[in-house]
Amino acid sequence: MSNPLPASGNVYSFRTAPLSEFAPQATNRFAAFKVLGSNASHVVVAVLDAIWRTPPSPDDVCTLRILREHRFFHTGRPAVFEVNADWWTLHELNEMRLLGPMALTAEELQFASNIFSFEPGSTFSTLHAANHAAEGEWRWANDRESLVEEHQRVQALQAAKRAAQEERYRNRLRSLTWEQLLEETPFERWSSSPPFPSADFTKGAREVVHNACRALQALGSKPRKADVRNVLRKCVQWFNAADEQAGGAIETEEREDICAVLEEMAHVAKQKSLVDEVDNWRTW
Repeated sequence: MSNPLPASGNVYSFRTAPLSEFAPQATNRFAAFKVLGSNASHVVVAVLDAIWRTPPSPDDVCTLRILREHRFFHTGRPAVFEVNADWWTLHELNEMRLLGPMALTAEELQFASNIFSFEPGSTFSTLHAANHAAEGEWRWANDRESLVEEHQRVQALQAAKRAAQEERYRNRLRSLTWEQLLEETPFERWSSSPPFPSADFTKGAREVVHNACRALQALGSKPRKADVRNVLRKCVQWFNAADEQAGGAIETEEREDICAVLEEMAHVAKQKSLVDEVDNWRTW
């Protein structure tokens, strides 16, 4: 754990950061968030509804309400979210400073209770989400045209990167072999936990993938679809069980990586259509 967990009611200020590389790099704005609750596993955070040109004082924040986000939620979703306790760090935001403890309202306590109980609609993120909410809402209210233009540029850049990545991937599939898959280390980027799964989970995942590759390779150059399906399904079932045992370690990035490996195995086994069946087997 990077830092001691904060006490409920603590309020912190921070300097906001630009939302993208296309935004002005110095925002010259400050925001604040309040800790609504914390335990050994979770910290519940609420962004407060104000922006300052200089760091706020305790008096500046003591009567503030929770920010409502309108960029993506026309009804104004409360900017309240949970941070995994293992990810709590005072270095996540710029110039983060403790302003002191503040009393919690009944509404704030209810927000914390809902998230601790995993009520529908609960949001989970890193502490950086506080910056995204505060800076994003200020820009939406005060500089919307530029914000939309920057977002369009970000989307265009991401689309170009995806297209280039997909082309590289297609080129890789054309020449991919079992020998190459067995020489490579699957899930190589899963080297930092958090945010990625534990070292034991990653080690087991790599072993399962390599064992599946060996089993598929042993089926020969023209394997039966049913035999390939059996190997791939057993591989997916291992991930189902491991994910459940780990308490839901497979999230978006892990899911994408696992599905990419399964696609590669199906491709080398000359049974690409089995990729479409994976979603029916997996629980993550």
